[in-house]
Amino acid sequence: MVPFRVLTVCTANVCRSPAGAAMLRQEVARAGLAEQVEVGSAGTSWEAEGMPMDPRVVISLVRAGFTDPLEHSARSVHQSELPRWDLILAFTPEHAESLRRKTEQIPEGEPRPRVLLWREFDPKAPANARPEDLVVPDPWYSGQKEFDRTISAMARAVPSILVYIRSRLRERAGA
Repeated sequence: MVPFRVLTVCTANVCRSPAGAAMLRQEVARAGLAEQVEVGSAGTSWEAEGMPMDPRVVISLVRAGFTDPLEHSARSVHQSELPRWDLILAFTPEHAESLRRKTEQIPEGEPRPRVLLWREFDPKAPANARPEDLVVPDPWYSGQKEFDRTISAMARAVPSILVYIRSRLRERAGA
């Protein structure tokens, strides 16, 4: 069976998106779904290509109970890879809009990923929230406390994302 593929996308792929991917990988494995789900990350900008994950993110992940993701090399998302992903989780409405425009350019007949905001899965997000209310703030220019807050806030969404992934897997199995 082809795995369900999830891509997390932020700006530079050194803070939010690799953290989200690390969280999801760990929880997917804990749920026994590692063979059925593939998780990747990328950025909308090429400026940080090749850079490692910000060390403040790693500290925050470990403090929040996640394992150290070990290796990461920032990359930008490419138009040609989009049909391979089933779900793209963006961290701002601007990221989501940019990705939706790219998916509209996928040739007819090729699969198109669903583009959603990470915080759409946050149980503390208001049900009628506007996209601009669902931003996961970029902690890049802040200190460690802001990184800790960002990672904690992101972690709230992980169980709901996992529920979503499981429902998509069930749909595939029933198809």
